[in-house]
Parts: sequence; structure tokens; C-alpha cells
Amino acid sequence: MKIEMNNWCTLPTPMGNFRMYDTGLEEVSIITMGDVQQLGRTPIVRVHSSCRASEVFGALDCDCADQLRETMKLIATEGQGLIIYQHQEGRGHGLSLKIQAVQAMEQNNLDTAEAFNKLGLKQDIRCYPYVIKALQQLGIDSVRLVSNNPRKVAFLRQNGIKTFGLRTHPNIRPENAKYLKTKNDKLGHTLPLKSLFNSEEPVHFYHSDQPWGELSNFSRHAIYLEARIWPTVEHFYQAQKFSNVEYKEKIRCCLTPMLAKQIAYELADHNRSNWIDIREGIMLNALRAKFHQHPDLSNKLLSTGKRYLVEFTDRDEYWGDAGDGSGRNRLGHLLMQVRAEAVEQLHKPVLI
Repeated sequence: MKIEMNNWCTLPTPMGNFRMYDTGLEEVSIITMGDVQQLGRTPIVRVHSSCRASEVFGALDCDCADQLRETMKLIATEGQGLIIYQHQEGRGHGLSLKIQAVQAMEQNNLDTAEAFNKLGLKQDIRCYPYVIKALQQLGIDSVRLVSNNPRKVAFLRQNGIKTFGLRTHPNIRPENAKYLKTKNDKLGHTLPLKSLFNSEEPVHFYHSDQPWGELSNFSRHAIYLEARIWPTVEHFYQAQKFSNVEYKEKIRCCLTPMLAKQIAYELADHNRSNWIDIREGIMLNALRAKFHQHPDLSNKLLSTGKRYLVEFTDRDEYWGDAGDGSGRNRLGHLLMQVRAEAVEQLHKPVLI
């Protein structure tokens, strides 16, 4: 395998523009944000195995597509990073045996580890020599590896790559909850599952496709305000920075909330003069609309009880907080206000 540095194409995605490089092999893809030769020291790296079911068809019973999407967001936030994508379906066994394993799970009520055992398969036969070759070719000897799989970490370290772990944060659904627990209990993964169910701890949210992602203003829940449908709260919020109708409509029509934010930044010279004074009121109205217009989201918000809500990030000291009190966490406070209003509404007497 050899990465052809000059043979690449742009890969436009909802998270921004990535690059896809030619490796000379159909089974290995190199995806970056930024020049592959200028990824910096200790870049974000994801070693990802293909999952046709979730990545192409949107299957909900695993976390493969979730992990890939989260990695792309992390890379987009930092502005650079590397994904080494390998066609290794079914933890290296291939698509045919993967289908047999899933069928065994469905028919016999087995977990993923039990299904592999029933078929006489090893739990994970994936190997990563192409990863080492790629990193060596790029002169990278230190990475921040986005993974909950200790086998990947061990493989890189055994091959001379200094490796720091970045855990992914699964979006737990009824379809994948048992699968995720099995990965931790029987396959040795380190998914952060326990804290999600601790009713005493603060609720941390940030990325829209991570746990509690519905609380994010980036979550894909449309709202109806000003006689318009806005794809997300973030679309509405960013558009209100401007009085110019053309600018507002341009932002409303952006494909993703990330792109809406980017366009608003590019137009920042045209912001309303009193934007700083009115921004919290605008965000609050948008959040009220979101949770009022989506009863399922209101129930999710109410399920947090009296837990403290925190937009957990060190990238926005006004709307978020990094967990050390350095940020104002204004988004969290507004959400708690919306929650309190919802509780009050529940206890209002019904007039007949």
C-alpha cells in the first residue's frame, strides 16, 4: 500500500470538506481533513472497519456509524485529522459470516459474543498492518486514537506508535443497548455506559448524536417560528443575527447546522448591532419551540428530573462549560428554565 499524495479528491460532507486519497488498494481508504502531509503532531486518528448495515442503510443495532460520525465531527472541530477505513466486516470475518451471526442472534436470542461462539468463530480477527504502513509513510509516530477497543490501542503501541485514547460516546437505543453492554462485558471494550444511568450526576451533552444529544441546539429537530420551518434550533439562532432577509433565508436553507454556523460567521460584519443583548432571548424562544413542538423531546427533558444540565465543552465559554466552572453554561441554564416551565405546565389544573 502506498498513499498517492497528489491523487486525492474533495469529499464534501455535512461536517465540512474532507479529502479522500488513493492508496492503490480497494480495501483501504485514507480520509483526512486538510493536507495528509500536514496533520500536525499527535493528530486525531480513527481506525475504522466497514459496516454496510449501519453506514449505508442506517441500521440501528450497533454503534459503527455513530462512531464514524462522531470522529468526523471531532476532526471537523479541530480542523484536521485522519481516518483509515478498512473493509473488515464482521470483526474481520466478512459479510457472509456476519449475516449468519446476526441471524443466530435474532433466532436464538443470543448476544453478539454468544452468536460468534455458536458459529465457532473467534470474536475478533481484524488486523491492522496497513494502518502502521500508512502512519509510517506519513511520518506519524504519535496519535490520539478514537476508539473504545483496547486491541487497537495495543496493536499500535506494539508497533511503535505512541497512542493516547479518545473514547467515543455511544447513542444508546433500544436496538443497540444489549450489543453495547456485551462489547464492554465480554469483548473488553471501554464504552462509557454507567454514567448515563446515574441519576445523581450532571447530564453532559454536546454533540447531537451522542447521549442526550437531543438537548443540543444542533439536534435534527425542526421548529416552526416566524412563519417558517427551520431545520434546527441552530439554523434559527444563527439567522437571527441578521436583519437582512436574504441572509436569513440563506442560513435557513443550509444543509446542516454546522454549515449554518459557518455561513453566519462569514457574514459576521453584518450582524445586528444589539446582537449580544438579544441572543439569549432568541435562543430561549427557539428552545421553547423545540420542546413544545416535539412532545417526545419534552418527555426526554423531563426525564432528567432535577439533574444539572451542562453543555460539556471547552470550546465555548459562554454557552458551555468544560466541567471546571470556567464556562458560563448559558445553554444548560436556559434548558433548565425550559424544563422548569414544562414541570409547571404539568401541574397546572385543567379547566373543564
